[in-house]
Amino acid sequence: MKKIKLSNIGLLQAMGVAGYCFLISGFFQMMEKLAIEPPVFLTAAFMLMLLVFSVAMVGSLVFGYSAYLVLNQEIKEALFILSFTLLYLLGIGIIILLVLVI
Repeated sequence: MKKIKLSNIGLLQAMGVAGYCFLISGFFQMMEKLAIEPPVFLTAAFMLMLLVFSVAMVGSLVFGYSAYLVLNQEIKEALFILSFTLLYLLGIGIIILLVLVI
């Protein structure tokens, strides 16, 4: 099997996180357009459940493969992938910020 470069794995993980964030923001925009006003209690409960789900989802995208590598005693590769993922996420965030400012 062809081995994928560590930087490419980091890029794919960062793109997965960015894609998930775009999906969630699209969901919020759709809910705003529908103008549904549920009770405050249900809104708070939904937001907390979405927070827990999002933390689990993004955590598995960012830390999942790195944790797997650490368990297999490949600590150097795990740290490189985690670093690449975070750097690519920072880059994507800066690009989005620049697009918003311009």
